[in-house]
Amino acid sequence: MTHCGECDEIPCDKLYAYSYLDPEHGDKPQGARVARCRRWAAESGIHRWENVLLTDCGFYIPHNLKQPLIAIIDRFAKMLGKPFSEARVLFIPTAAGHPDNVEGRQVAEILKHELFLLGILPENLTVHDIDGTLTEKEAMAYDVIYFTGGWNSYLLERIKEHGFDKIIKKMVYANKVYVGQSAGSIIATPNIRGCFGNPYSQEASGLCLINAYVDAHCNTKPELTQQDLPLPHIMLCFHQALAVSWAGYELIEETSARQL
Repeated sequence: MTHCGECDEIPCDKLYAYSYLDPEHGDKPQGARVARCRRWAAESGIHRWENVLLTDCGFYIPHNLKQPLIAIIDRFAKMLGKPFSEARVLFIPTAAGHPDNVEGRQVAEILKHELFLLGILPENLTVHDIDGTLTEKEAMAYDVIYFTGGWNSYLLERIKEHGFDKIIKKMVYANKVYVGQSAGSIIATPNIRGCFGNPYSQEASGLCLINAYVDAHCNTKPELTQQDLPLPHIMLCFHQALAVSWAGYELIEETSARQL
């Protein structure tokens, strides 16, 4: 390979350490060399990925399946590029799967039902709890990988335990659609502890799909304030999502839902 941007695993642990973890000698801003390598790869026609959608609550207003978030759904449809009824979805509820997270498992079932309301066929949705049994070849047969909310630390632990981050990145770089909800969005950042003021932990390193730190459900946390971090701190509310690509990210808002 000519440079790291051509690799299906960028950033690896070594590049991550160089680019993100050293506040004195590392990149300023964090991840600058990762972003540059990705740009080189995209400009040469390699890994020109653009189908990552990081949502706060999914595709409907929480607790109201009669109120779809149309702007976010439309972006999902554009990324997918085919009818929902033809899409194969790999549904990952692992973040909600911790034995103590009863509420999270209930929400995961609601999120799965949301996909059916959009037109995803039940026979085209496969539930997978990360356990090391799914091969890269099997994963690449899907059009969408969807990560539910729950405990982001538990989800990240399972991803790293089974090397699932390599499969995720291969899918993203092949322009499969990555959808995150809450924890599923936070793991796409450089560090899941970033919004708590500790963005220099290798143990908490995320997927680095977006070069920013993301908080979720900020409309329910009026006391939450923006942190002084080495990268932008994005505070998502239920009517918002981020469309992410190799080139950066764009905030999507369902303006009709802001007052609901």
